Parts: sequence; C-alpha cells; structure tokens
Amino acid sequence: MSEEQADNIKLNEPLSKYCTYRIGGPAKCLFFAGSAEQIIAGLEVARDNKFPFFVLGGGSNVLFSDNGFDGLVLKIESNYVEPAGGETLVRLNVGAGTPLAALARYAADNSLTGMEWAAGIPGTVGGAIRGNAGAFHQDISEAVVEVQAAKIGETGIETVTIAKPECKFSYRESVFKNDKNLVIVSALVRLRKGNKQEIESLMKEYLAKKSTTQPLDYPSAGSVFVNPEGFFAAKLIEDCGFKGKTVGGAKVSEKHSNFIINGGNATARDVKDLIGEIKKSAKEKFNVDLKEEIEIV
Repeated sequence: MSEEQADNIKLNEPLSKYCTYRIGGPAKCLFFAGSAEQIIAGLEVARDNKFPFFVLGGGSNVLFSDNGFDGLVLKIESNYVEPAGGETLVRLNVGAGTPLAALARYAADNSLTGMEWAAGIPGTVGGAIRGNAGAFHQDISEAVVEVQAAKIGETGIETVTIAKPECKFSYRESVFKNDKNLVIVSALVRLRKGNKQEIESLMKEYLAKKSTTQPLDYPSAGSVFVNPEGFFAAKLIEDCGFKGKTVGGAKVSEKHSNFIINGGNATARDVKDLIGEIKKSAKEKFNVDLKEEIEIV
C-alpha cells in the first residue's frame, strides 16, 4: 500500500457514521475515493489484500451488520457536475459520488428539466443508477446516456464505457446491481431545457408530498421493499397489520408502512427481524414474496 493510498484509509471505522440508518459496526478498512483513479486504487487495495469489498455511496439504501464488514468498504466521493455540450438537450458529466439532490439542484439552477423528482432524495448519483432509483413515476434511467465504470477482470482493472442499453435498466434494477465487477465511476446524463419557475414549483410540490407522507425526521433507508407486481408494498404491509409494529428499536413507520425507522437505538438485528416477520406474514396472508429494496450487508 502506497503512502498516498494510506492517506485515504481509515481502519476499524464505524459504518453507522456513513449511512442514513445510523446502524452498523466497524469496517476493517474504509477507503475514501474522490476520483476515478482513487476508485481503481481502492479496488486494487482490496484485490492485493484479498479483501472482500463493498461499494458505498451516500449510504441511504443500505443496512450494515452490527458486526460491521470484514473487508474493504470503498466510499465513493467523486462529487462534480460538468457541462458536456448540447443546447435543447443538455449533456452533463456527473461523478458517481455526487448527491442526487445536488444534481437536481444544479439542474434547477440551470433551467434543466428531468430531475425534479430527485429533490430531497438522499444518496448519490452512482447509487441511484445502480438501483435505478426513482419517484413520482420517473427514474434515473430516463436521463442516463452512458456510464463510465471500473471493470474488474482477471488480469486487472480497467475503465469502460457502458451505453444505456447495456445498463439493462428495469424497475429498481441495472447491470451494476447484478455484476459486482462493475463499479460506477461517473455518468453522462441528458436533460432538456425548461422553464426555471416551473421546475422550481414542481420541486417544491414533490418536496411537500415527501414531507407529509414519509417519516423524514427519523433515520431510515427509505422504502424497505420493492413494490410486488400488482401490489403496493406499503399497503400490503399495512394490511398485514404491521403499521407501528416494533422490534427492539426498529419500528414500521405509522406515516409510511414501507419505511422501517430507527427509533434511536435500533440494531441491524432488530431491523432484520422485523423484515423477516413482514415477509413471512405477506407470504402467509397474500401469497406474495416481498423483495428487499435496501441492501443488507
């Protein structure tokens, strides 16, 4: 490990500090990567030390174990938005570590429409692309043109460009979610020129809806389950009688039943036990197999 790499590393660092759940034990090695070169360097550290690795963006869609992670957590911090040409259809180069809400804010400030739905959503652009995040019947894939990724191969790590069709976007899915050897570095997105006043008005409307329907005053990881075909997960959970249900410090939100909140002292075990009870009940009562949207590490 070089001296420069050592400057980017923290050992035995509590992961609860880096996720919105505020839950999680220590990572053996936490590597901060603020550029494409540092992302590759972090992956090389994991490879050279035979560490398992986990890629972390804003930590808004993850539940870390109480025991932590016995390997390297690569914390993506490449935060930038750069114009990349275009007039009516404007292209932007965006770092994987850029907060999703910051991209929405940049778009609004520059009269660009297409990211209003992301106002106030935690997490990063890289994480949003990986899970094809969305809201209000829109998702990030609609804006993506191509993605730059670090590809881990048998002989080394290289940077590749993946066109939108090869990203294999679907509801809360992408190729990056299913191929651990692809780590998002940056993306080229395309937005349309719009009316700034209308963009700002729509963002305010979406933010108001979120504040009235989601428990934003408690630590959580957002929606725990994806919506099963033909169902809304929140309605299903409520119909199973879990609204307000608690296990230890974890609680099904009374404001939005697809949110499991940390009441202040929840452990990962509390959250996982509550998830397990909900899944069992949904299967028994409605013959529905609920699938987690959050990643459990």
